[in-house]
Amino acid sequence: KSRVWWWAPQCFSAAAKRLTQSLTPLPTGCLSSLGTRDTHRYASLSHALQTQCCISSPSHLMGQQYRPYSFFTKLTADELWKGALAETGAGSRKGRGKRTKKKKRKDLNRGQIIGEGKLIYKNIVYTHFICIPVSFLPTETYEDFDTRILEVRNVFNMTAKEGRKKSVRVLVAVGNGKGAAGFAIGKATDRTDAFRKVSTHLILLCLCFYPPVFHDISLRFRRTHIKMKKQPKGYGLRCHRAIITICRLIGIKDMYAKVSGSVNMLSLTRGLFCGLSRQETHQQLADKKGLHVVEMREECGPLPIVVASPRGALRKDPEPEEEVPDIKLDWEDVQAAQGMKRSVWANLKRAAT
Repeated sequence: KSRVWWWAPQCFSAAAKRLTQSLTPLPTGCLSSLGTRDTHRYASLSHALQTQCCISSPSHLMGQQYRPYSFFTKLTADELWKGALAETGAGSRKGRGKRTKKKKRKDLNRGQIIGEGKLIYKNIVYTHFICIPVSFLPTETYEDFDTRILEVRNVFNMTAKEGRKKSVRVLVAVGNGKGAAGFAIGKATDRTDAFRKVSTHLILLCLCFYPPVFHDISLRFRRTHIKMKKQPKGYGLRCHRAIITICRLIGIKDMYAKVSGSVNMLSLTRGLFCGLSRQETHQQLADKKGLHVVEMREECGPLPIVVASPRGALRKDPEPEEEVPDIKLDWEDVQAAQGMKRSVWANLKRAAT
């Protein structure tokens, strides 16, 4: 048996009017703070339908009472997150627990589409290893590049709102041993995020020439002084441990370097790359002077070896020699040349036993 629903005209118009005034869209997230406070409008709509309208339903159907407020819906997402992150209470007001690891607030509705489930990102692989620069051409592969971690350091920054803010800084150097090398800096609050940012902040320098060191280089980067000297084949690398690592990535096998002043790893790396990239090649020097560039070696005696020749016309007059050459001298080199630099243990004799 079926029963008929009957409506009074006046009740229908009043209920329809209240329905249009109180109807609001449902919230999209399970912890949305916008929709939980608007359920009183649906309560007023339910009261209007119960008092001004009469709906008759079959006897075999069962109904369940709906309560707009419950334990799970009476608190908003902001209030729940304050309790989870411990942003309220006596401890936060007194400034306790500032140096502990701060919890991050997560968006629980991120990646949720109604009817589709979780949002899946295809063709993306997330790893915790240092990534080689992304290949923009299908024929490019970076299999011959090697990566070395120079420094992983915790740095702090004092802010007015957050206080002592901690972050992790990662310094990485890459190279193929054939003249192409670079370095990258990654900085984030988490170590994993810092390693991920390293692959997107790479500064690559192509030093594709041989030999990589043409002449002696003396430079100053901030408070770091670096003095590099070209050495013959078989001399090896006698320098700072970070410079040895970078030189092996570049392809330099013989060099002497002296570091004085600050030994900050970041300043040391930047200064080394600046010095190698700004040096003058033999061909550039020959074109600039208009003369042949020769090299004198001990095994060849007084016979000079022509290293580079000018591309244009050869100048006939020689390079003028200044009476007082403007050369920046190093006091340690002057002491060594004049025999003044001696060890304090030079005159020490072992006692006879």
